[in-house]
Amino acid sequence: MAYNSLRGIRINVNHCVAAHSGDLLVARDLGLDFIAIQDPYLIKGEPLKANFGCKVFMSEGKRAITYVLNKSLNCYFKFNTMNSVAVELHFNNIIFNVFNCYFPPHDDIEQTISELQDYNFCNSFNLVVGDFNCKSRSWGYDSDNFRGRKLSEFMAASNLHICNISEHGPTFQSTIHVGFPDLTLLSIPIINYMKNWGVLDMESHSDHKYIYFNLELEDITEADFFLKSKYGINKFSRYVKKNFGYFKNKLAKSSNIIYLNNLFLELGDFIKKAAFKTLKKKPKKFAKKYSFWNEDLRLARNKVSMLFKIYNRHKLSASSDDMVQSSGLAYRKARAEYKRLLLSTKRKAWEIFCTNYNERFNFLFKLVFNKGGSQDSIRDNPNDNPNNTIRDKIAYIMDNFSQAEPLRMTLTIYL
Repeated sequence: MAYNSLRGIRINVNHCVAAHSGDLLVARDLGLDFIAIQDPYLIKGEPLKANFGCKVFMSEGKRAITYVLNKSLNCYFKFNTMNSVAVELHFNNIIFNVFNCYFPPHDDIEQTISELQDYNFCNSFNLVVGDFNCKSRSWGYDSDNFRGRKLSEFMAASNLHICNISEHGPTFQSTIHVGFPDLTLLSIPIINYMKNWGVLDMESHSDHKYIYFNLELEDITEADFFLKSKYGINKFSRYVKKNFGYFKNKLAKSSNIIYLNNLFLELGDFIKKAAFKTLKKKPKKFAKKYSFWNEDLRLARNKVSMLFKIYNRHKLSASSDDMVQSSGLAYRKARAEYKRLLLSTKRKAWEIFCTNYNERFNFLFKLVFNKGGSQDSIRDNPNDNPNNTIRDKIAYIMDNFSQAEPLRMTLTIYL
């Protein structure tokens, strides 16, 4: 099944068994896709196991654990560090990475951040959640500290946007302290796909509260070209410098956050315009590639394979006739559904492809269906004999040609 929604929660359970076990039950009851836990409860060095099927991914120091509850999601272990774990989700035709982090309050923040600096956040789609124990005005505190400034620098360099809404209240609340240490970060190109973010008002058995988020990812179309910056960067820089004074003056006159946001939007549009105007465009190879395979087909194919193995095992193990008949019926039904789905998917994909790229329909039709690479052959076949060789066919053609009325012409041979 193809999904366009990804729902999850995250929380720091503070080594509490009631909070840890309760989080798993809450995630299951809410029908969530995954849950990210920091500072988990450990029994002999191992975290609690859910009494229902799910995949578990942990950091090296077992300070962050991600439970993937949705069995239909294709999820893979990407990498982990002492304080973080990354899970790769093949979600709605894109590769989406979920990072679960716990930054201990007394550890060196620069060393903790350096664990993630080898990963390229700018060329991928990422969701980063965790307890970072950093203070900044950007996410609700009334002042900044050194840890908050370092984390803000990392976010800016990694193309990450903070999704927290401070008006929803603090994410941490104890008898002596209130704060906003729990953050949700998302790659800037997909920030519009964060449809819901909130602090749940329900008992968590922890000083931290549940952070709920819902992502709805649409199909992200791939451009048919990319911009070459190796040889045109000087031209791009000159164009930007020529118009940079306008933005400096506008920045000096910005008196509130509304004007500042409008300035950033205008600056972004200007940079895009400058890139398209000054940099060369190079087409991507195979950008117009016809493809129909998707997650629905993969699941249907796997189901058919599984039912065939069951049916074959029943036949070979001398099972009862009723069991063989029922397993065979289930296999044939699944195979028929898979074939119908395959044909309809291929047809729909081809219709969409031709709609988008109809300017070269004839060539693309031959290319996709392998109709352009057929070998040449002599179609004349004497006496309809399939065993005729090429020599026989040529002799037959030449004999018939020589019997025709000769042309009245003068043949001149130049030596």
